[in-house]
Amino acid sequence: MCGASSLKTIARLTGRPHGRRAPEARLHLGDLELTPKNQRESNAVGEKSGLDDPRALEILTTEHWSLLSTRALGYQEMFARTTIFIAILSATVVALALLAQATQFSRESLWVALLMIPVDLFISVATFVRSVEINFEDARWVTGMTLLREAYLKIAPEVEPFLIAAHKADTQLRALGHGSPQRLANLRNSLTTTSGTVATLNSVLAGAIFGDISALLGRSIDLSVLIGALVSIVSGMLHVGYAARFRQRHTPPSSS
Repeated sequence: MCGASSLKTIARLTGRPHGRRAPEARLHLGDLELTPKNQRESNAVGEKSGLDDPRALEILTTEHWSLLSTRALGYQEMFARTTIFIAILSATVVALALLAQATQFSRESLWVALLMIPVDLFISVATFVRSVEINFEDARWVTGMTLLREAYLKIAPEVEPFLIAAHKADTQLRALGHGSPQRLANLRNSLTTTSGTVATLNSVLAGAIFGDISALLGRSIDLSVLIGALVSIVSGMLHVGYAARFRQRHTPPSSS
């Protein structure tokens, strides 16, 4: 009883009803309601901006992992498309070889080849076009990660001796994927890529089609082979020109 009377007396003196807790002190800032603790944290974060903001490293790291995942997905798509194309082409070659043996290399085998090879060529051209796009996108993601490394060095310059990859975006703009014109000096590098391999097979298929048509028209074997070879060379040049023009049309703006 004595304790209850004391609580009632304190309640009358403080002006608050007995049994209710005092509301926590709050600071109203427009629609944002902050407690004193949250206000202190907000002020501490607000004192820093740019790369000095402790949240900047988390944002940059998230973007870095996003670019890595996007690159991996691009490579997986390119390899999957190329694998499908090679499988279809291999099946076509085997089927035509068996058919040629069964028909003693008659005109029927040439007609069947003329029906099957264009299908392979269509799939291979689509694979080549997409591979060129993926190569260009990959060059963009590499530039993005270079910019992120540059930001990391601004946050912690002491780690620069431990980075082996480029951390200046300008050094990446000379790469073939960034719109530089095709030259003999970098043609070797282009031919060793996945898109270069697909382009070579495309050229062979195009030559085979025209050589087949020449044979069906009654031309000699030598002339048919010569026509096929010339068409293959022209096709290869067209593939190289397409890739170079694509890079030049989609050259990303250089960072300042």
